[in-house]
Amino acid sequence: MKKRFMTSMAAFFIMVSMIAAGCSQPAATNTANPTEAASRAGSYTGKAEGYHGELAVTTEINREGRIVNITIGENTETKGIGTVAIEKMPKLIIESQSLNVDIVSGATLTSNGIINAVANSLKAAGEDPSKYAYTAPQEKNEELPTVAINKNAIPEKQKTTGSITVTDAKGRNVTIDLPISSYAISTMDVIDYIIPLKGKDAFNMLVASGQDGGGGIQKYAKLYESTVGNYMEHLGQISDHNAPFDLEMILSMDPDVIIVNSAMSAHKYALEIEEQLTAAGIDIVLIDVPGKKMDKSVQQTMKILGQIFQEEEKAQEVAAFIDKQYELIASKNLSERRDKPTVYYEKSGYSEVYGSTSSSASGWGTSIAIAGGENIADALLKDTAASGGGSNTLDPEYVIKADPDYIILSGVNDGWLDILKEKEECEFDIVKRTGWNDLTAVKNGNLYEFAHATNRSIFAFYPCLKMAKIFYPQEFAEVDPDQTLNEFFDRFMLLDSDITTWFMSLDDSTSH
Repeated sequence: MKKRFMTSMAAFFIMVSMIAAGCSQPAATNTANPTEAASRAGSYTGKAEGYHGELAVTTEINREGRIVNITIGENTETKGIGTVAIEKMPKLIIESQSLNVDIVSGATLTSNGIINAVANSLKAAGEDPSKYAYTAPQEKNEELPTVAINKNAIPEKQKTTGSITVTDAKGRNVTIDLPISSYAISTMDVIDYIIPLKGKDAFNMLVASGQDGGGGIQKYAKLYESTVGNYMEHLGQISDHNAPFDLEMILSMDPDVIIVNSAMSAHKYALEIEEQLTAAGIDIVLIDVPGKKMDKSVQQTMKILGQIFQEEEKAQEVAAFIDKQYELIASKNLSERRDKPTVYYEKSGYSEVYGSTSSSASGWGTSIAIAGGENIADALLKDTAASGGGSNTLDPEYVIKADPDYIILSGVNDGWLDILKEKEECEFDIVKRTGWNDLTAVKNGNLYEFAHATNRSIFAFYPCLKMAKIFYPQEFAEVDPDQTLNEFFDRFMLLDSDITTWFMSLDDSTSH
């Protein structure tokens, strides 16, 4: 009955959306208390550092707390680079009602300056910028170490003894000289695929990495340097978060190969400089996790890396372990069940901001599908052009009418590598939304969160296994996902699994 209801409701909301907004929806919906929001309506100014000095930005918010206008004052940003960001960034922020937007290629500092200045203007208005998916720079990198590069510490090039041609995740045939002396990666979490193959040498051979939104370069250093030594002295940062690669830095660090995952448009940014890297003898290998087939993508990545690092036997051992977990889930024939629980997924959702969702064709929606959940977003998004994207939102009323059995979140109390900081109390203020206390999932305590980056990591099997056990407790009564994760760390990683809070429930929350 619930599935039939969802289909009819989907048709209704598609029709309404087409009439009201041309099938588009904002990435965030501010639902603040009307009286409080009305009292804050107006224009407020905030300042932050750009590339060529301070940027003054005036932000106008309306009675509902929505950003309706952003004006950037006089500045000295670079014409044709920074000025492009000044033109584009306000539009992106207003359209998405979010400060978590893509920065303008080549204008990282100007783009971030605009974001930070808008955040400061929201603070002046009495708004909490985090409700607009903002992460302050000091929160990203607080107390994280930085180290000057010591060129003498860069691994020496070994004599070439052969070569291998690998087919990467995008079907590109890449011929690489062997052995590999040094390598670079698109973000630090990619090293988690290489640690099972090379152990401590995964860090000794690493000469460059891109940055992620959580300061991953410095976080990994803080986690691992006591175990592997001061590898940061030969590590260059080759990109900011969600930004183009720094060609000059890559050429300076001179890796034999750069391994690039698909997250944050990194494939596109890497291929933009492929000609220059090829001329310098630096190969690009593309991997794709979670990819279109999450239950296979990590294993395919391990096969590629096993060839590159000449550790094919170890790669096969890791792949076999992960295969076993997905085969266990598949053995229950969950896709054929007619009593699937309905599930709603949301990223970075708060009481006043509706975050993005995913259909079963992408991201966390794929994990839900593997675990046997019936994703309520599929009725609206699956088999549409939007199904593969990560910035779709569902109409709040649709979520309430669909009344999901389970709610899965990520990016709220995100626990990724949180052993490095003092753990804060878990809070799901998302349940304060109008009508949410009456949702079946909330009433039954079936609201859960996973560390967001897990989905694109070597540990992606864990949330699939954990959700399968939550959705079907009897079928998975003998399965212990947490013990399985611990076993993986014991066998293949250098540290224990307690580096991250992988999973949180409504029972853990101060909001419950």
